[in-house]
Amino acid sequence: MPKLYLLNQDGPEFPQPRETSPGVMESGWWRVSEARADSMIGHPIHFHRRKVEAAYLSGIVTGFRREDYTTSKGNISPRIVFLFSPEPEDNILTDPSGWTPAGVKFIP
Repeated sequence: MPKLYLLNQDGPEFPQPRETSPGVMESGWWRVSEARADSMIGHPIHFHRRKVEAAYLSGIVTGFRREDYTTSKGNISPRIVFLFSPEPEDNILTDPSGWTPAGVKFIP
C-alpha cells in the first residue's frame, strides 16, 4: 500500500495542516505532481516534524486540489493541497533517507 510522508516544520513559512470542517483536514501546499496526488487517494498520509521522529498527525487521503503558489522570488509554482480524514496512529516512523528537498517521501 502506498504511503506519503510530509516533513512539516513548525513555523508560518511552512505548510501546516488545518481542519476545514469536522473530520476533514487539509495539508497545506506541497510540491507533488497531480498524478502522484491522485494515486494517494484512499492511502495513508503522515506528517513529521523531523525525519527521525514519529509522525505527529496521520490520516487517509480523500482528495486534493492544485493551487498556484507564489515563491519568495515572485515566481508562480503549482502546489498540491491534500484533503484527508485524520486517523489515530501511534509511533509511525520512517527511515530518514529518501526524502526530497521539498520534504516529501513516497513509499510505493
